[in-house]
Amino acid sequence: MMRPDSGDGHFHHSFNMRFLVVLCLSLPAALAFDCQGAHDGAYEVGCKSFITCVNGVGTITECAQDQVYNSRTGQCAPVADVGPPCGSQKDCKNVADGKYADVDNQCTSYYTCSGGTYFGHNYCSGSLVFNEHLQTCDWAAHTPPPCGTFTGTTTRS
Repeated sequence: MMRPDSGDGHFHHSFNMRFLVVLCLSLPAALAFDCQGAHDGAYEVGCKSFITCVNGVGTITECAQDQVYNSRTGQCAPVADVGPPCGSQKDCKNVADGKYADVDNQCTSYYTCSGGTYFGHNYCSGSLVFNEHLQTCDWAAHTPPPCGTFTGTTTRS
């Protein structure tokens, strides 16, 4: 169950599988972000969370189930009020579990499907694109089309 917080629009989640999956997807990106030397402000971790840096210290905020991070405002907002890719949800019904490149966003982001449920978008760093074959962000030169330019053979480990 979810219950509203003290009027700030964020929700506390009881422990459930969906929350655990979202946390597992966003936590590595949040841990990789270092607020030391960063300007004070909000930084996107993924569509469902952001980190707020103040004096070199970061605080992670998870958006409520029906909200995503709005990079223009630095806050969580209803999905309908946010542009793509975070404001667009992908249909994961009848799709195998895994991560999929968002070709509408030039493959600079990817979304995750599990059990027919959409679990949001995540961004690749810098100039990387999502390599569906390897299930990770990679250089375009190492990624097959449509996201990259690699045309050789690959082996999946």
